[in-house]
Parts: sequence; structure tokens; C-alpha cells
Amino acid sequence: MKTIKIKDRLIGEGQPAYIIAEMSANHAGSIERAKEIIRMAKDCGADCVKIQTYTADTITIDCDNEYFFIDNGTWEGENLYQLYGKAYTPWEWQKELKEEADKVGIDFFSTPFDRTAVDFLEEIGIEFYKIASFELTDIPLIRYVAEKGKPMILSTGMASYEEIAEAVETIRATGNEQFALLRCASAYPAISDEMNLATMVDMREAFDAPTGLSDHSMGGLAAAAAVAMGGSIIEKHICMSREIENPDSSFSMEPEEFAAMVRDIRQVEKAKGLVRYGATKQEKKSLQFRQSVFVVKDISAGETFTEENIRVIRPSYGLHPRDYDHVLGKVCTADVKFGTPLKANMVADYLELKEATPEQTKLTFEWANDEETRKQSFTTEPIPWETHEKWYKDSLAGNKRKLFVAYYGEVPVGLFRIDFVGEEEAEISYSVARAYRRRGYGAEIIRAGEKLVKDRFAGIKTLVAKVKPENAASRRIFTGLGYEESALEQEIPMMLYKKLTM
Repeated sequence: MKTIKIKDRLIGEGQPAYIIAEMSANHAGSIERAKEIIRMAKDCGADCVKIQTYTADTITIDCDNEYFFIDNGTWEGENLYQLYGKAYTPWEWQKELKEEADKVGIDFFSTPFDRTAVDFLEEIGIEFYKIASFELTDIPLIRYVAEKGKPMILSTGMASYEEIAEAVETIRATGNEQFALLRCASAYPAISDEMNLATMVDMREAFDAPTGLSDHSMGGLAAAAAVAMGGSIIEKHICMSREIENPDSSFSMEPEEFAAMVRDIRQVEKAKGLVRYGATKQEKKSLQFRQSVFVVKDISAGETFTEENIRVIRPSYGLHPRDYDHVLGKVCTADVKFGTPLKANMVADYLELKEATPEQTKLTFEWANDEETRKQSFTTEPIPWETHEKWYKDSLAGNKRKLFVAYYGEVPVGLFRIDFVGEEEAEISYSVARAYRRRGYGAEIIRAGEKLVKDRFAGIKTLVAKVKPENAASRRIFTGLGYEESALEQEIPMMLYKKLTM
């Protein structure tokens, strides 16, 4: 998913939400109050403070006929020219406000409403722009801003899909790919029923751009929910107090509310986390209380496992519950006391090794070319089919190598290989099929292989294995089975393992 870059900050999937404090008219005509809002936004945890750049004359005309009066909502009865005259941020303040933001360490940008505003903002060094929902259809303005080559954030309140698409196409036609889209309900205040945050998710996919929420609702619930749904930008109006009357105060957040929203968003991000399966650090303490196979009646070596002497119970120190049916009817290899967790080495023929057959050429080819198998092999390049086919056929026909497939019941789960390097020494190796890893089969394949060597190749006195130094799993297995480890200093570094079979 695409990201955009505002100054040194990446914005998009996998990045913390970029939180914008919208000042709008909440300065209520005081530059000192405007500066205080900037400092307050920083203290509340906002990443950025936004203003609006227009005058009554640049955004509308001074006309009092019926077309220029608002007939509903927060500003019902207001004349547009008079409303904007009360709400605007004087242009002569704006360079000074930017300097204040730079001083306290918070980003600063603005929403221009016509070309003269863009030109002015260019003069004072604004580094990115906002397009308001009501201007999303002003294609000439969007093109003019996009041509500056700077990041743009566009609100999409009221906009149809086609209108958003036209705005996006206009930006991209200039070669500017640095834009984000905000879902917005252009009502003041907005109600939850019309937030439609699912649209934010759809826009992200449809337009391949970071998305977020320009939120005019009361409280911080919608903002936190938007971040939980993948929103990358949150814009929210901020004021010192709703008691300071101005056109935007009634739906703006006071400092304590804004700070609480930021905290909630950061907690949501922590809870959202990453795509991750398996036990978390905190959950690992609870793994021991899962179920496993335990011996629930004293068993003597040579006895058969039955429903009376083994059970699946808590805790989790024995074999996985999936092994219960597999173990029933097999023979116990040692005397085992009541209350002992059952282990694979207590089960005769837990895994069985059978000589590989020509019919398994394709299966072993797939195993050999598994990504992890190749990574841990001394030759990491993929093996061509023709090469494997010849090697496998020669291995089955020759006397210097033996291949055995490991079976868990009727299921092939891995490969055991023996290379005879002398009359009394053999090199062994193993692999486990991807679907059956992390089940302890590696150690059991080797254990079964050792028994097979003793039973069928009595002349072999020493087994050796070679492992890459970085292959920690195999190193643990061999040392755990009593192999002596030493390092081989040669062109390809490797660990050598040796064990006497007698």
C-alpha cells in the first residue's frame, strides 16, 4: 500500500496515525489565542496544526439575496460573506503562526480556497496542502495546488465516487502522487449514523492512497474507530474552550478531550498491532495450561498404550493432543510412572522410516525446493527438475546412498538420507516437510534413523552430520541427541556433528 511523506514523516499503512488539530475559527479573532492553540495542540499530542487561508472576498461575494444565506444547521440564518468575515484567519498572522509552530516543533499547513491563497502560502513556505470537502469539485484549484508538487490531503465530504475519481485523476495528471483522502461527513456536528467509515477503507483500495477521517462528530470514538480500521490520518477541530464563542467552537474539542482522543488512538494502534499468529509475550505464560498426552497409570517397557493408561489432560508438557490416536496401540519403550508427560522417545515407531520409491520423485523434489530447505542447504539455488530426477534415480539404484521417507502413520512427513563415506562411517541428513514443521519431527527422524542404521548397517560405527552455523534448530537437535559439535574452518563454514552408533 502506498505511503506519502510529509516532511520527514511517512504516512500510510504500518505507520502511526498522523493527527491534525484543526484550528479554523477557534482563535476567535486573537493572534495570541491562535498561538496558544498551536502550543496546546503540541501538548495534546497532535502531529500537526492546520489553519484555513481565505478572506470573505476570496471565498464568496458580499451579497444578501437568498442564495447567500444558510437555511439549516449550526450556522442557520447566517449570511455567507458575514460568516466568513468572522471565521477567517487574517493572512498577516499566518507567517507568524507558522514560525510559532516551527518553534514548538509541530507541523503547520493550511487549506487554501483559491489561487491567491495558494500563492500566498507558497510565499510563506507552506510544505503541504489541504483541500476542503466543499472544494473537492474545484478542479482548477486542485490542479493548481497539485502542480506545486507538494503533498496534498483531500477531504471527501458529500463527494460521489466519480467526483473523488476526477479529483484524483487531476492530481495524478500533474505527476503528483503524494496525496491522501479523508472520509468526512460535512455536517457540523456530524452524527455517527452518517460517518460510514467503511467508505474510508474502500477509498484506500480503490484509489491506492492512504486514507483517514476528517471528523466533525462530538467525542473521539469515531477517530479511534477509524484508526482501528486502518485510517492513517485523523483531523479534528480543537479549541481552548467551547465557551469562547466563534463559528466553529460548538463542534470543537477542548484540550482535555483532544489529549484523551490522542491517547485512545495510540492505544488502539498498540492493540491493532501487526498481523501475527501464535502466543504473544504475555500469553506465553499460559501455554503451559494447554492440554497434552500424559501417562495416567504406571506403564512398563513393552506394554501397549491404551485409553486406560494415557489421556489428554492439562498441562502441556507431553505430546500434542493430535498424537493421542497415533500413539494408541503402539509399544512403550521404557518404564513410565503415573503423572509423567508422554514423549515421542517413549513410543516405539513413533515415526517409521520406509525406503523411498520411484513414485516419490515428485514429492521429494517439492521438499527439496522448499524455501526454508534451500536456505539451510549448502547449495541454496533452486534445483531443476531434470537434475533432481537424475540424482533421485541414481540414489535409489546405487549403493553409496540410501533415502528413507519418514511416515507419521500413513502420512509422509520428511526425508532421512544416509551417505556412506567409509566402511565404518556414514553422513546423515534430514528434512521435514513444510506442513509438519515445529512438531518435533526432526529429532524423531534422526532417532529413527539411528535405530535403522544399527539394525540394517551394523558395520557403521560413527554417524556424522554437517549443519550451517546459522541453522540454530538443527544444531539444537543434534546436540540434544548427544552429537559432539565442532566447527569446520573451510570455504563454506559449517558445524560438524559426530556420534558413535554403538
